[in-house]
Amino acid sequence: MTRNKNADHSHELRHYQCHEYPHELFQQLDFGVAVYQPIEDGSDFIFVDINPAVEKTDKVKREELLGRRLTEVFPGVEEFGLLDVMRRVMKSGASESFGPTEYHDERIRGWRLNHVYRLPCGYVTAVYEDVTNEVKAESALKASEERYRLLTESSLDGVWDWDLEHNRLYLSPRWKMQLGYQDHELENHLDTWKDHLHPGDQSRVLEHLEQYLASPEPIWREEFRLRHKNGDYIWLMARGSAVMNAENTVVRILGVHIDINRRKQAEAASALIQQRLEASLELTKRAPSVSEKEIIQTALEHVSQLTQSSMGYLHFVNDDQETIELVTWSRQTLLHCNAAFDSHYPLSKAGIWADCVRQRKPQIHNDYQSMDNRKGYPEGHIHLVRHLSVPVIDDDKVRLVIGVGNKKEPYTDLDVQQITMLVSDLWRLIEKKRNDEKLKQAAAVLESTQEAVTITDTGPHIIAVNRAFSEITGYQESEVLGRNPSVLKSGRHDENFYRNMWDQLTTSGNWQGEVWNRRKSGEVYPEWLNISAIQDDDGVTTHYVAVFSDISALKKSEQQLEHLAHYDPLTGLPNRILLFSRIDHALQRARRNGNEVALLFLDLDNFKVVNDSLGHPAGDKLLRLLAERFTKRLRGGDTIARIGGDEFVVLIEDVVTESVIADIAQSVLDEIKEPVHIEGHDFSVGGSVGISIYPQNGETATDLIKNADAAMYLAKESGRNSFKFYTPKLTQKAKLRLRMESELHNALQSNEIIPYYQPIVRVSDGKIAGAEALARWNSKGGEPIMPGIFIPIAEESGQIDQIASVILRQVCEDLVSWELPDTYPFKVAVNLSPHQFRNVGLVREIADNLSNFKISGERLELELTETLLMHDTEQSIKKIGQLSEMGVTMAIDDFGTGYSSLAYLTRFPIDKLKIDRSFINKMQNEEESEEIVSTIHAMARNLNMHVTAEGVETALQLAKLRHLGCDYYQGYFFSRPVPAAEFYKLLQNST
Repeated sequence: MTRNKNADHSHELRHYQCHEYPHELFQQLDFGVAVYQPIEDGSDFIFVDINPAVEKTDKVKREELLGRRLTEVFPGVEEFGLLDVMRRVMKSGASESFGPTEYHDERIRGWRLNHVYRLPCGYVTAVYEDVTNEVKAESALKASEERYRLLTESSLDGVWDWDLEHNRLYLSPRWKMQLGYQDHELENHLDTWKDHLHPGDQSRVLEHLEQYLASPEPIWREEFRLRHKNGDYIWLMARGSAVMNAENTVVRILGVHIDINRRKQAEAASALIQQRLEASLELTKRAPSVSEKEIIQTALEHVSQLTQSSMGYLHFVNDDQETIELVTWSRQTLLHCNAAFDSHYPLSKAGIWADCVRQRKPQIHNDYQSMDNRKGYPEGHIHLVRHLSVPVIDDDKVRLVIGVGNKKEPYTDLDVQQITMLVSDLWRLIEKKRNDEKLKQAAAVLESTQEAVTITDTGPHIIAVNRAFSEITGYQESEVLGRNPSVLKSGRHDENFYRNMWDQLTTSGNWQGEVWNRRKSGEVYPEWLNISAIQDDDGVTTHYVAVFSDISALKKSEQQLEHLAHYDPLTGLPNRILLFSRIDHALQRARRNGNEVALLFLDLDNFKVVNDSLGHPAGDKLLRLLAERFTKRLRGGDTIARIGGDEFVVLIEDVVTESVIADIAQSVLDEIKEPVHIEGHDFSVGGSVGISIYPQNGETATDLIKNADAAMYLAKESGRNSFKFYTPKLTQKAKLRLRMESELHNALQSNEIIPYYQPIVRVSDGKIAGAEALARWNSKGGEPIMPGIFIPIAEESGQIDQIASVILRQVCEDLVSWELPDTYPFKVAVNLSPHQFRNVGLVREIADNLSNFKISGERLELELTETLLMHDTEQSIKKIGQLSEMGVTMAIDDFGTGYSSLAYLTRFPIDKLKIDRSFINKMQNEEESEEIVSTIHAMARNLNMHVTAEGVETALQLAKLRHLGCDYYQGYFFSRPVPAAEFYKLLQNST
């Protein structure tokens, strides 16, 4: 039954448990303190707590008392009245002292003085002291009062005998010894006693003595302080008994001085403890609602009051233990201190006030002014007489120093004890406040972070998640609290995966990796997960924290990057990297199985014309369309890849015969020749295919592609729109081509590229009216290289623009050297490549050449192809207009082979049309060609354009042109293209 009863009280105690007393301080007190919880409106009290002093003096154990009734533990408490005192204190809140009271039971025997207080939470605390000795002494004194009056110097207490009739005072040697004096050092006189009385006690004690003399009672009793020889004051209790004469007048008082200094100190300590307890409670209450600086200021005020100091400060010590952060001074200090301080003070510059940091223990300086090394004492600082400083050490580092000063009396160890305990509570509150702030910040970060956070116990059961968790998984916090994280499992990982995860987490305390989980919606998604084990101070795992981010977008990006790394972004076909990989795999299989592998190298014919005429977007559309056609036409196991601008490679595995390969090649060419419709234009392009076969034409991907490329060039040279199989001779031809490309680059640097001039002749009178500048390569130390050989190489290698610039500059030089009269109507026509015409610097380049050579723009004519003008019409019109303003005329070269839309050409300031040589060659035999020439000529006349016929080689062709009224002609009939010097001779003969 007793166990159940105690258990019930423990439950009641837990329900109303109060935290408003500093338990750590409570445990350190060396006198008995018990805390009670009122029950049943004060009819009884339950033990809430006792300190170790109670366990020691009362021979009880704390765990046996907690939750038990006071009347059950001390049945006699009701009889001698302590219970009534506790009820009154509980109701009124006013503290009371009770006793001394004599206790008689199986554990406690003796006299006790009880001090009863009510705590702010309603609990009642009783502080008691054992006064058995004092009571016994007082009883003995009463019992033998007559004998004590006759006590002599042999008494252990100080004996005094005041003869009022003769005004003599006897002070026993023991009386003097209580004050630290030898018998001969103090005079036996009333003034001796009066002079040693504490100034604060004199008026009260002397007044009481006068009252006693006037109305004597059996015993005169008084407590006061006398000055000790060492300067301190000690508490004594005086007891005196009056001797009366026959007239009932006091003629003599005989008494003793009993040393009660320890009791008074205990009482003062008790009062200080109570004051400190109240101060700690106030700090605890205020801490959550005020700033750190305010709680520090409140603590300084309490410390100053506890120690009766007029100066106080608190400073933090930095982690380096070498600098002190000056934080604040008490308000009372600042009333008398106007010194300026740096916020960070080096410990090396601090005076003895910082010795508590250096020595890591409290420092008392009761004669501060006489001490050496008083650094850190600037002008305007408050004058220090006494000083006490106390450090707070936590985690083996001094965290803060608190100091007080200028107490009227010397500082004692009791002051150190009070400050130490209060400032320990302060540091705990500061740390808690800082930790709370960190927790708030951490909570804010937790909620604002984009990564999901899950906190579990060791179950594991989810105990907290953040907002990002809900956003990623779709589960609200209320839906997962208490559940196992396996609620997110996708089923993609087997048990070994999770077993290895937990093994690593248990061993190292951390695991991270990629995990596939399932959202609430059922969608499976990838996440990057990091799990950490959280351990307590003993190294025991208490929680797990999982942080993860949704990497779906990253995975998608990786897939896209993977696709971009291996596929052509324009056509979606495999690129060079993937092609080589597939070729390598095909060759490995072919070696194992003894099969053949074929590569088809495809290059589009005239694709450059599409880009130049319709623009690159149209060219891109053509490539995508052809890629779709190729994919549909080829077999399922074949691979077609785009490896360059208009270059494709087809990989054919399991080759049967060359005829099958030839059929595939022809089907690809047929797809290319099929007309396409892009941006309102119907046209078709051709293609050339080169074929190489493993193992006959190479055993590596590089060799097979290289040889197929060589075969493709042979197909181009054979008339295009065809395919050729590789032969060893093609390798030599490819090498020659590469060498010529390099030599062309050197030729441009060494001026081997020069203009040849073909005369442009007036049909009407046969006179030279101009010339067309044509590039020629006169190789040093070798035969001249014809344009049909090096011009295609220049176009493919990107050197055509350099050739055009060289020719333009040389034409200007030759015009200057010929010194033609200004009145002579003569022009030199220079061909422009599409890329050169689109170059933003073209107009500036021509203007600079004309300016540098001081040539009129009227001497220069630029030849363009009609397809070139179809791209970016507005920009072309603007550029031709700028050139026309300089006097430069424009001619359409090879007219009739492109779109041949005169109506379209009227939008451009064109001066001349040059009819393509193919029409001129056929005039002799085809009436249709003659009609075309006649129509072109008639339409040009109507548009005020001149006409030049190209490729005139016979007198009959010239006669027909003359009959049609053609303006100019050029061709071998008059002259082949010749160097500048020879042309100048022709020009002189003509004029």
